[in-house]
Amino acid sequence: MSEAGDPGPRISVVMATYNGASHIREQLDSLAAQTCLPAELIVTDDGSTDATLDIVADFARNAPFRVQVHRNATRLGYKGNFMHAVTLSTGDLISFCDQDDYWKPENLARVREVFVKDPDVMMVYHNARLVDENRRSISTFYATPPMPPVARPLTLQPWSFSYGYMQTFRADLKPAGALWPRMRDHYNPGKEMGHDLFYFLVASGVGSIAYIDEELTEYRLHGGNTVGSGKRTKPTFLDRWRYRLEDRADTYRYLARMTVQDSNLFADLALTPSWPETLRTRARTAARAWGALEPLYAARAEVCSASLPRRIAAFVRLVRAGGYSERSFWTFGPRAMQKDAVLGVLLAPLVRRFGHESSRTDRACHRGQACPAPGEAVAA
Repeated sequence: MSEAGDPGPRISVVMATYNGASHIREQLDSLAAQTCLPAELIVTDDGSTDATLDIVADFARNAPFRVQVHRNATRLGYKGNFMHAVTLSTGDLISFCDQDDYWKPENLARVREVFVKDPDVMMVYHNARLVDENRRSISTFYATPPMPPVARPLTLQPWSFSYGYMQTFRADLKPAGALWPRMRDHYNPGKEMGHDLFYFLVASGVGSIAYIDEELTEYRLHGGNTVGSGKRTKPTFLDRWRYRLEDRADTYRYLARMTVQDSNLFADLALTPSWPETLRTRARTAARAWGALEPLYAARAEVCSASLPRRIAAFVRLVRAGGYSERSFWTFGPRAMQKDAVLGVLLAPLVRRFGHESSRTDRACHRGQACPAPGEAVAA
């Protein structure tokens, strides 16, 4: 276990609790068993009515690190509760921690190692093992790695994210939290953005994100999960065709609005006085990149829903703007061009009438081969 005089970055574990008495002790004990102990555990409770806080208090009496417990005066919800916990942390690195999971002993050690080796990494996340209520194995979370070991700024698919229980990020990102209340979720219209999606979004724009393909956490699935995840498998042939035949016009319109929101976020982050110029420059670059996505999504929505002349005009605009070209910064890719020509320009009325309801995401849009962002070069 790490010693008190360890010169490495200090880790704050932040845990948002609410009626977690059933499993929280096992999670707390797994934190105490880490080979690299956290500097502190911040517990923010959202009004538990069971024995959650009694269990935390009992653990704190002999914990090998400092434990701070804060009771929220009003209910914040799990997203706001986690965001509040981040503001109370004092470490150099911040790890989100669910109350009902179980951490492998090497979790924090492996994660911290990546931050130490690469100062440009702003977030690290890892794979996990899905287990049932009694910790019996179900499956791995990621059947295949979702990204390369390290992704430099703005190189990931724009709608990428990871779940909070996998995440650790640098405290440099904490000032961004002041802008979180205005952010709407990419996938759930009208809902506040998830705490984990928010910090992933910020990290992906101003720094590198690293992925460890090791199951460092057991994610417990039970009837009381606030957010759950079923067994992960590769998409089947039927899944892929179902996705292609979705009516995606409303999705593209919604994502167009989200690109404006995210562009404005980075534009404001570029003014963060506590950030070094490197991060502010990257934030400006990210603002331009996200802003350039808006007309592409707006045009693609027209390809899927407008009158025939307008569908043709929108398709031509997309082609001319490089919306399908791999030489563009963001691109839908050449396969999307074929799909839009057939299922959009030619058959949009049929897809609108008979197509499946669309999910609020887009797996097609990805980083092209172009190096500079719109109007500015990406900082290395």
